[in-house]
Amino acid sequence: MNRLVGVELSHQKAPLAIREKISLKNEDLTGALLGLKKKMSEVFIISTCNRLSVYALTDNINPIFDFYREFGPLDPYLSVFEHDVQAARHLFSTASGLESQALGEHEILGQIKKDYAKAQEAKCIGPVTDELIRRAISVGKKVRQETAIGQYPVSLASVSYDVLKDIHHDFKDKSVLVIGTGEMANLMLKIISKKPFANLYIASKSFHRAQSMEHLYSGKAVSFEDINDLLPKVDIIIGATHSDAYVLKKEDLASLNNSITLVDIGLPRNFDPEIKILKNAKLFDLDDLKSLTEKGIQRRHEEIPKAMDIIADGIEEFSYWLNTRQVSPLIASYYEKLETIREEELKWALPKLGKLDENQQKIIENLISRVTRRVSGKPIEKLREFSQEPHSEQNPIDTFKELFDL
Repeated sequence: MNRLVGVELSHQKAPLAIREKISLKNEDLTGALLGLKKKMSEVFIISTCNRLSVYALTDNINPIFDFYREFGPLDPYLSVFEHDVQAARHLFSTASGLESQALGEHEILGQIKKDYAKAQEAKCIGPVTDELIRRAISVGKKVRQETAIGQYPVSLASVSYDVLKDIHHDFKDKSVLVIGTGEMANLMLKIISKKPFANLYIASKSFHRAQSMEHLYSGKAVSFEDINDLLPKVDIIIGATHSDAYVLKKEDLASLNNSITLVDIGLPRNFDPEIKILKNAKLFDLDDLKSLTEKGIQRRHEEIPKAMDIIADGIEEFSYWLNTRQVSPLIASYYEKLETIREEELKWALPKLGKLDENQQKIIENLISRVTRRVSGKPIEKLREFSQEPHSEQNPIDTFKELFDL
């Protein structure tokens, strides 16, 4: 019998070296979907840098294990959800950001929508996975709307931006200098470039790299040698290089007339810690930022019980839909049989009643319909109840009594 299952390899069990090997590009994702669809009724795959998840409606989970084994001996890193509710609960929790490295992050919801569209395009989605994914997305949105799980910053880049926002409030007339072109610098530039700053400068030891990022972030490239010349013109400086020596020292800022806010996310430190002594400078280093990050993480953790309540409600509704769906064909068949009996009995009875006017004939037809509905009402109601809590060990006589309310 087909059931809903899920198998996942993620950051929770697998190290980065393993996760790197299984990230699927668009064409690979489509190929994987089509390959699995040949062996199961419905299939959906989520592929991100931190997880590869397969959800399927199937009577045999082994093809999913075989799919992962194509990448290597990955069984020890797999999380398996073998039954309907387990699989649904994990997907709902994932969509809500509870399974992410950064608890409560928003990006996973967008990724699920994107991969859902890809699976639809490949014609791998069926009625059960369609309902599952739609409800997961709905639950994920509700968690973010009704809890604060995604509101407190937990990444260095987002915490850094919040620090700057708390100090400056409005950035429209502020000039910003980002020193560095690596991963952390890029994360900061992605955030900053979306805000209305007056000027954005990008400095790098490799002037060519800084130039390559000018158009990407609507900034202006400057060479390392020109950083000191910019100091009187900027309000905010972000350090994100791996330089072994301080990029800015206390004496570089001491003679300035303008106030500057500095955020140091470089490792080793980019800015001389003695800068904190200066009255015209505010310096935030990794220790300052990490303490704020930990506070954000703690606050998000405090929101988990609220999120779990929303997920539990979603699971209850999905389980009811799934269980009721299993008896729907039986109910439809029962109604068809009753309708056939009704028509047969009318054909037998009406000719024997002699000539009836239209009103009398309608009364007879309505009478039989009313009797049919009343007789079928309790069995249908009980059948739906049985679908939620199967009475597998109940005596057939007791079942008969329950069905017909005897």
